[in-house]
Amino acid sequence: MTQPHTDPWKVYGMAALIALCAGGMAGGGANPVPSARADSILWSSPALAGQEEDQDIAPGARPLKVGFIRSELIMQLHPQVPEIRNAFERQVREWQRQQTDMQTRIETLQTELRTAQLTINGRRTREAELAQLLEDAQTFQAEVWAQGGRAEQKEAELMQPIFDAVDQVISTLAEGERYDLIFDGSAGGLLFGHLSLDLTRTVLEQLGIDPPADL
Repeated sequence: MTQPHTDPWKVYGMAALIALCAGGMAGGGANPVPSARADSILWSSPALAGQEEDQDIAPGARPLKVGFIRSELIMQLHPQVPEIRNAFERQVREWQRQQTDMQTRIETLQTELRTAQLTINGRRTREAELAQLLEDAQTFQAEVWAQGGRAEQKEAELMQPIFDAVDQVISTLAEGERYDLIFDGSAGGLLFGHLSLDLTRTVLEQLGIDPPADL
């Protein structure tokens, strides 16, 4: 994150560590709807998407009400994130252990085939086991570490309750205060944001988190 400037404007050009509130925001009626810039707009008024809303004054007849949050800061301050990170790292270590065990067995078989005095049947047995282990290791690598794999899915699963809680706070705030757009200042799409538009403190308070005094 770019450090605060001395003037009342801040610049946020760093991508968020986590795409906050991605998904779970689509809906009809008065529910929030995804915008064309889903990477930076967390909430947009249904009226801006061409939907009707039960309000006396349409957004077009009043100044556009816009705000932004800093999702990266929210994640840094959320008390449950360290626990989630530790749980994820424990699972990662277990996957690494399994991968190491397979690699160790592969190297052992390769050494035996290269140096040991083996019968024909013994060699065939080890060659078959080695071929199967190499295939299993390759499959394991793809299933666990590839994009969309088990590691990525596990992290999303662990973080989902926090995403849902933040999503609910933003949706309630937007509906109650009649915001037309709420951006994520950590997602890289917001270049400038006046401090008066920063809703991060409000979101933290609604989540039961004490904001730092200098926020």
